[in-house]
Amino acid sequence: MDDVSFDLYPGEPLGIVGESGCGKTVTSLSILRLVPEPPGHVLPGSLIEFEGRNLLALPAPELRAVRGNQIAMIFQEPMTSLNPVFTVGDQIAEAAIIHQHVSRAAARARAIEMLRLVGIPDPDERVDHYPHQLSGGMRQRVMIAMALVCHPKVLIADEPTTALDVTIQAQILELLDRLQHELGMAVLLITHDLGVVAGHADRVVVMYAGRVVETAPTEALFERPTHPYTAGLLAAVPRIDAPRTRLHAIPGQVPAATAWPPGCRFHPRCPYAWEKCAAQEPPLLDIGMGHTARCWLVTEPERRVPRR
Repeated sequence: MDDVSFDLYPGEPLGIVGESGCGKTVTSLSILRLVPEPPGHVLPGSLIEFEGRNLLALPAPELRAVRGNQIAMIFQEPMTSLNPVFTVGDQIAEAAIIHQHVSRAAARARAIEMLRLVGIPDPDERVDHYPHQLSGGMRQRVMIAMALVCHPKVLIADEPTTALDVTIQAQILELLDRLQHELGMAVLLITHDLGVVAGHADRVVVMYAGRVVETAPTEALFERPTHPYTAGLLAAVPRIDAPRTRLHAIPGQVPAATAWPPGCRFHPRCPYAWEKCAAQEPPLLDIGMGHTARCWLVTEPERRVPRR
């Protein structure tokens, strides 16, 4: 992750997309300072601002008061994120006891209320079940209940539908949409699935090789992708109106984090790259209407001619 910068506004659903290894999860973990140091390292001058406070500079007790309380996170794999030896009710109630200082009885009642809110049937019974007694979809709902029990202002959802079948994925995403509107929280939706952000995010941040390469309102990004990487991702999505069309593939491989190429990090795979792309890395250039792209084609659009 390198020089990543974006804004998340109150009540906004923001999507972050990109290939595996591009830095999406590290970005989300960095917000809550969950990246271990070492091997992670925070460079001087870095800023993660939340309600006027730099989270990178908060003492440990103040940071713990933010984690799981004002900013909550749903992790990728619920079976490894839930503790197998505690009931799901105890795990949901724990955050309310620690952050909101309620009694165990009140926390248990809150846990049952949250299980009901996320659509788990028979919550009075399920509250005493262990993770292995629940299906994958139910465990993901438990993770959402744990994240929302303290009514956070920001919810980070890191690949919230991983390893779930398509029907359950749709249910989980609809649930997140409903809760986001009902509770008025901001949601940072991290995914590699462009279809997910198309239906569930107002704005999109596209990442490649640890960098933000494009940001735009969702509709503008899908209608007018500017960065060649974004265009390549969109071209790789199967089309229902052209089922026999051969899927597009972006040539080459994502570079290793220990060997970023000089200049634009996408230039070895880009069909439009020229000498300047290999020599100078572009900044995020403004296109207008909240749309930016890290590509020299913004300033030299006549160069958008594929190499032979």
